[in-house]
Amino acid sequence: MSCRFAVVVVCVLVFAAFGCKKKDGESVSGGNELASAAQEPTQKAEDLPPPSTSTATPAPTPAPTPAPTATNTPPAAPAEPLEVESTDIMSREPVTQAAQVRHILIGWADIAGPRSDRRAYDRTKDEADRLALDLLRRVRNGENMEAMMSEYSEDPGSAATGEPYPVRPESDFVPEFEALALRLNVGEAGICKTQFGYHIMKRIQ
Repeated sequence: MSCRFAVVVVCVLVFAAFGCKKKDGESVSGGNELASAAQEPTQKAEDLPPPSTSTATPAPTPAPTPAPTATNTPPAAPAEPLEVESTDIMSREPVTQAAQVRHILIGWADIAGPRSDRRAYDRTKDEADRLALDLLRRVRNGENMEAMMSEYSEDPGSAATGEPYPVRPESDFVPEFEALALRLNVGEAGICKTQFGYHIMKRIQ
């Protein structure tokens, strides 16, 4: 019995010794870790990377669109009136005392009378201006005067026949008609205005 007791005592002592060594090893290991952590140098402030100073560049602000400003546009100048009458011819001295002339009479509403052609009542002064100048251009370009008289003239005494008028200083024509007739050269054409309208006139002899 004393032998068994002695074996048990030896076993207890062995296990006790083994447990103490393990605890001592853990203590040393833990102490070394703490010492190692304590000995790690702390990072100096100058070793730290400098704080970023860059800032985002703001997007450019578009320039404001200027508000439209009212402009004082001057009113358009009125159109210059057409120079219809042949003032250059009328300013001459008479070149003859007897002339044979054909003419186309063109009237307009403002001067139309009871005996005027109906076409005159439907025509404005501006329209008469343009028509008279166009007819003069055609006469000067050599178009048949008699045919144009038949188509356009509002003179009841010559439109249908195409016959010329003989003009002398003592003839019974209105002054403007007589003045132009006696100042035209043979074959020349011009325009005068009377109380009846425009006379597109050509001297034939």
